[in-house]
Amino acid sequence: MRRGPGFSFSRRSLCRAFFRYAAGTIFLLLFYFPAIPVFAAESETVYPPSERPAGGLFLGERIKFRITYMGLPVGEAESLVKEIVSVNGRDAYHVEINIRSKTILDWIYRVRDTHHSYIDAEKIHSLRYEKTIQEGRYWTDEVMEYDQTANIGKFYSKKDNSRKEMFIPKDVQDQISCGYYYRTLDVKPGTKATIPVNADEKNWDLEVLAHEVREMKIEGMGTFRAIEVEPIIMFEGFFVRRGKVRGWMSMDERRIPVVMKVKIPVLGDVTATISDYDPGRPQNLN
Repeated sequence: MRRGPGFSFSRRSLCRAFFRYAAGTIFLLLFYFPAIPVFAAESETVYPPSERPAGGLFLGERIKFRITYMGLPVGEAESLVKEIVSVNGRDAYHVEINIRSKTILDWIYRVRDTHHSYIDAEKIHSLRYEKTIQEGRYWTDEVMEYDQTANIGKFYSKKDNSRKEMFIPKDVQDQISCGYYYRTLDVKPGTKATIPVNADEKNWDLEVLAHEVREMKIEGMGTFRAIEVEPIIMFEGFFVRRGKVRGWMSMDERRIPVVMKVKIPVLGDVTATISDYDPGRPQNLN
């Protein structure tokens, strides 16, 4: 069935579309949209507000999310700050994100995506990014190395052995590190952060607007004092439309991403809601 000029959808193309949008947005911040109904568990945890964020990552921090499409469970995502490793002589946090489709959907469109980000432990910018994507019949396996001193990015595809070098801006972030970096900022209502991001072999500007703070209750998780945030993607000065996103981030010291919702043109809403949280611990690198 045709849905206007240029649109022709099958079950497989719909699955591919909403997982692509969900995955890309989860890397950016894992936000929350205020229209989502949330409720407190009977025995709830209270996350008190903090004047300032921790300023770094928490080793061992694990966040799990359930992904729904039009209210139906379609997948899950997990982020983990695994360890401290050395990358080109620099201490770096090794962060891993996995996104999986539900088993019941695998026969329609199987998703098994794994992403690794190596984040400079002192400067909180990206040193290396790896992704292994398996979505239906499509797959890719890529590596991006960031020379932050020379402002050079080195791309390598394990799929076809292609290589490419490109200019990268100062303190560039990858698709994962940008979200962790934003969590270290002193975010308040009315503030705007502009973050240089390299993704898909291009340099983008991610602008994040911070709006109002309110109390939220998440089923099974507890009560958060949370700030609404809105990401806007810019490319060469122009706004890039990739679906409307709203999110909420806790205002305690950890700045936990709580839930995000993406409104995708034609397809509808994709939502990622926090389902489990292991705080890990701050890492003393001295």
